[in-house]
Amino acid sequence: MSGRVSPVVVYPYESQWGDIACNRPLIEEGADPSRFFDWATDGYPSVEEYLFWSHHVCGLASLRSVLRAWTPEHGRIAMFELVRRARRRGALTRDGDVVGGLFYRPFVEWIGEDFGIEGTVHPFVEAEGLLAHVRAGGVALASVSPEIRYPDRPNARRGGHLVLVHRFDGDRITLHNPSGVPGTAENAEVDLPTFERFFAHRGVTLTPPA
Repeated sequence: MSGRVSPVVVYPYESQWGDIACNRPLIEEGADPSRFFDWATDGYPSVEEYLFWSHHVCGLASLRSVLRAWTPEHGRIAMFELVRRARRRGALTRDGDVVGGLFYRPFVEWIGEDFGIEGTVHPFVEAEGLLAHVRAGGVALASVSPEIRYPDRPNARRGGHLVLVHRFDGDRITLHNPSGVPGTAENAEVDLPTFERFFAHRGVTLTPPA
């Protein structure tokens, strides 16, 4: 692909557990993330709600990175408040211990109305099509396998997890993985063939407010 490189915008990293210090101990050791993060600061009413929802907010963590970069006044919204709004708009659902979503169409309707961010749903898209939007200055929430946190290992599936792709320069893709481990969480870089191995050919692209 050719074309201009997207302007450099700093997208603060967001862990879905509230702090990047939580990621590796939880993923690799099964540690309780509440040992490393004060969940009450993110609006959760109880540790139980934190432990439940923090496993399901990869898309909202990606969104908050974008809000902090594009509309900082909205980037201060607590994660549990984002969960509440997403549920109210049908972007997330909960039935007992089962969470549905992130549902793309109600998600883009919600963030357009609340935050003035234009989103486009891609129920099927080639990686190059998604990345063209990133190169032009937007970002993408891409559906990938959570196994992308270990890109050198074989993966068993694609999709099931959302990451924020915020830069595409040459053949290098830069992303924030809300559940990554050191080296594959904040500003993780992968090449196009590696990304395609995990990519489920669906996602959402976001355009900065005018």
